[in-house]
Amino acid sequence: MENKEKEVKGLIFSIQSYSVHDGPGTRTTVFLNGCPLSCKWCCNPEGLFRHPVMLHSYAKCKKCGACIQVCPHHAISVGENHEPIFDRSICDTCTTIECVDACLHEGNSISGEYYTIDELIHRLDRDRPYWGDHGGVTFSGGEPLLQKDFILPMLKACKEHYMHVCIETTACINSSHWLEVIRYVDWIFTDIKHMNPEKHKQMVGVDNQQILKNIELLAKQQDWQGIIVPRIPIIPGFNDDDENIIRTAEFVRDIGLEVINILPFHRWGESKYRQLGKKYVFDEQESPAEERMKHLQSLIKSKDLLCYIGYKTPF
Repeated sequence: MENKEKEVKGLIFSIQSYSVHDGPGTRTTVFLNGCPLSCKWCCNPEGLFRHPVMLHSYAKCKKCGACIQVCPHHAISVGENHEPIFDRSICDTCTTIECVDACLHEGNSISGEYYTIDELIHRLDRDRPYWGDHGGVTFSGGEPLLQKDFILPMLKACKEHYMHVCIETTACINSSHWLEVIRYVDWIFTDIKHMNPEKHKQMVGVDNQQILKNIELLAKQQDWQGIIVPRIPIIPGFNDDDENIIRTAEFVRDIGLEVINILPFHRWGESKYRQLGKKYVFDEQESPAEERMKHLQSLIKSKDLLCYIGYKTPF
């Protein structure tokens, strides 16, 4: 690998070892920053930033005022209960983040760290003994393919080190880049959030044309031997109606795929919105009932497809 490629850095907001739901076997999941979508239910809002960002934990905060004293932008004030109030229009674009170093109680932390390819390969090699015969690395996000200059040489490096590679992707990227990177990927999980382009745009920020195009392009690649698993995140009131599920199943079947994984909505990312000073619009939304999930599963199976609910899958 050329030295220039080795020095390219990728921005990563989390690395999770011993993951068992992000592909076959035991895996290490690497979450890369940046995303072309803005899903209102996103469980990784910190991953939407394309630079490191400060998170504030009110549970850990001791209200000592140290962060207020060191902020060079005067972006932090004192609230009624002596808690710090952050002006996020300033904090979210801050590149120095003095408030993190000043906090001795870990009330403020940084989300996002830059890795070179060699550094990340070294990190993955540490976990490798625990992967077993079927494990490997999964790149997630955000959208892991968005950092184009980093991800392509990184995927090449993984294959040079004989690592099994999965990608969790929105599929909302340029098609030429899409077809280039998949040559180094063994397994792809990709969401189909809604079949109606206008409804898709209302809740996701963009329509679905590029996404569906790329999924179909990949499904028809004769020289790619990987596996595609379309997923539907079931968001009550948005995409859980019978008509949309049937249309999605028919699309998947008609392009030659055989399985759909439906994932019930959850509020796992709710606390992250508070740490970013953001309002979580789904804070009162309940997960779909088990009976409803089974009904949607039956609709998909009626189209001669396999359908798995949640993470109860063979992968």
